[in-house]
Amino acid sequence: MRRGVVGVWGIILFVLLAWIISGCSETGIVGDSKENKPPEIWLSSGPVEGDTTGYQVHFYWGGWDPDGEISYFEFVIVDGDPLGFNPEDTTGLDKWRVTASYDSVFRVSADSSPRPVHNNQYTRYDKTHTFFIRAVDLMGKRSKPSYRSFTAWTLAPIIRINRPESSGGVKTLARIITFCWEGTDPIDSPTNTQDPESVRYFWSQVIDTDGIYDPTYDMVLDMNANFWRYEDRFSPWVYWRAPDDSGRCTILGDDEILEINKSHIFAVQGKDEAGAVTAIFTRDVNVRQFIVSQKAGPLLIISEPFLGTYKFLGTILAPERIDLPPGVPLNFTWEADASDYGGEIVCYRYGWDVQDLNNDDDWEVACSPFYRAAPERTWYSGTHIFYLEVYDNTGTVTRGQVMIEVIPFSMERNLLWVDDYYALDPQSPLYETPGESNHDEFWLNICSRVDGFLPGRDVYDCTDNNFKVPEIRDVGRYKNIIWIYSSNYDVWSDLVLYTPPDRVGQSGQVTINYLVLFLARGGHLWTGGRSDRGGGLASMFADPPLFPASLKFEITRTEGDTSGVNCMGYRDYCVTMVDKLMNPWKSTPEMPYRNMDIDGLRYIYLDPDEPLNASHPGLPTRIDLWERVTRSGMFFDPQFRGFLYVEVYDPQYWLDVNFVESQPCFAPMYRMRARSTLSVVDMETVAIWVDKYSHIVPEVTGGVAVAAPSVHLGFPLWFFDRDAADSLATVILNEWQILAEEE
Repeated sequence: MRRGVVGVWGIILFVLLAWIISGCSETGIVGDSKENKPPEIWLSSGPVEGDTTGYQVHFYWGGWDPDGEISYFEFVIVDGDPLGFNPEDTTGLDKWRVTASYDSVFRVSADSSPRPVHNNQYTRYDKTHTFFIRAVDLMGKRSKPSYRSFTAWTLAPIIRINRPESSGGVKTLARIITFCWEGTDPIDSPTNTQDPESVRYFWSQVIDTDGIYDPTYDMVLDMNANFWRYEDRFSPWVYWRAPDDSGRCTILGDDEILEINKSHIFAVQGKDEAGAVTAIFTRDVNVRQFIVSQKAGPLLIISEPFLGTYKFLGTILAPERIDLPPGVPLNFTWEADASDYGGEIVCYRYGWDVQDLNNDDDWEVACSPFYRAAPERTWYSGTHIFYLEVYDNTGTVTRGQVMIEVIPFSMERNLLWVDDYYALDPQSPLYETPGESNHDEFWLNICSRVDGFLPGRDVYDCTDNNFKVPEIRDVGRYKNIIWIYSSNYDVWSDLVLYTPPDRVGQSGQVTINYLVLFLARGGHLWTGGRSDRGGGLASMFADPPLFPASLKFEITRTEGDTSGVNCMGYRDYCVTMVDKLMNPWKSTPEMPYRNMDIDGLRYIYLDPDEPLNASHPGLPTRIDLWERVTRSGMFFDPQFRGFLYVEVYDPQYWLDVNFVESQPCFAPMYRMRARSTLSVVDMETVAIWVDKYSHIVPEVTGGVAVAAPSVHLGFPLWFFDRDAADSLATVILNEWQILAEEE
């Protein structure tokens, strides 16, 4: 009986629970059920309908759900406008992508309708797209899509082949060629660039439309007009940043056969991330036309600090012949380049006095890519040849040969005067320049005080010798040299001119600056003369500079070139900066006021802080200009101008501007006083000691040999006070221990 009651109440409770549950609809426990409403969406920002924009497009959107919340958004981008796109591109959920964001940047393709722009330098592509977006609510209901049509555009990448370098026209290249290129991809303007996405290339003999070899056929013209003929001949696309630079270089001829003496063509295309492809083909830009030759070989450059730089190409060149004093340490270094014809350097080998060039055992080393310098070698007699060979990846060899003939350097005579000061007679009445006989008389008076000096033997007049440099064999007979030059018609400029390695021509004759060898052997120099404008140490510049000029950085006026450290002025005279009292001067903002009227020299005075000056008490503390030069009415009358034939060394005002210090070996001898204390060159150095080799005692066959410093004057001493000039000469000649004893 009790079980029956429990069963009835259980049924009632079950029915009541079911009714309650069924009443908990979307509208609550009580009320009628309502249909879920779709969400709404709108585009709040993006390109204007039908607008043209870049291939990276930023869209913003918003949405809401009138009876709930938006769960996410779905979008799709199709090609074409709303009336022209393929409906299948939006059919099916698999075509739509999901995002929870309310904005995004979309990268679309722009690879249709190519046409040249910007003077045919660039190719412009564009393509029309439609962006659809819709909202999805928590119940999975989707809104009607919102859409926007736009046309994306881009400029195709520019590819420039940079190896081998272009020289215009048809190049002669090797059997194995390394082609390399650089590329830029303009994003929305020629100045806003990035790297290309990928590249591809092709090569072929020059053939006409029938496939027949014809070196006269303009294949590049046809590529621009009918590219469809060549589409299938290109390599697959290679990612720009592919490993081993394979996206920026390729080797031609390692797997392909390039026929000798046949004309070929090589072309490169770039593609950007929008799909735009280089469609303009231009010779010397992204196209190279070339002939394959067996004769193309490496360019070999051999350098030596004392001897300079020499270039070689091939194996049939005669050796460079150089006369050299005994005991000069030689340090050969080298480099080679095969990039001009698309080759690669494989190895080097070298040797002295190789007997059989074809016998590997006669060379000092086996061929290796790691040899770039030879051990130091010093010769004291005889004739010796330094051989160097370089091989490229085709087996082509270039051989360089430098023949050294060791000549006697007896240094048995005391003094050679090189009269390199060009002058005419008669003497100028205004004394702006000396006459030839007056200048000779002045210097012969000084030189004749030297023990054993014979004017008929120990004077080399450059004018009488057709402005030729004295032979090194003649120079080698002397322990000491006085070399006085002028600013015009002097051979000093030919001798000391520094020729940077990149200025040396193949098998070009380079004048050896044997004054450096003379100093290194322990010889002593007294150099100086008229040094306005291009004269003096400024003669070492390969290109005429503006002043002040740096010997290290401006020897060629090529930015980044520091080869000037090897010129005589910087390396051996220890001068860092050269300045003038006469223009041309620099006109940069940091350049102070310069004017010849206030910069002109009044007199020179001995630098009181230089130890070498203190150790030579006989030096005049002040040297004025000669009274005949400065008297009223003369060209250098101080009422009208100061003395201008002067070169200034390491001017402090310019060192400070460039945050540079003088070299430790720089030794000021005399400084100048200018016409005005406001002049920036007032109290700057105009004469120096050359002390770098002063510790060397020369090996001589007769007489006295001493270690002593050399001297350089940045002005012509002839214009200065005779008594003071005589005192200066006495100190120098006495230091060299060649002053004759007075009777």
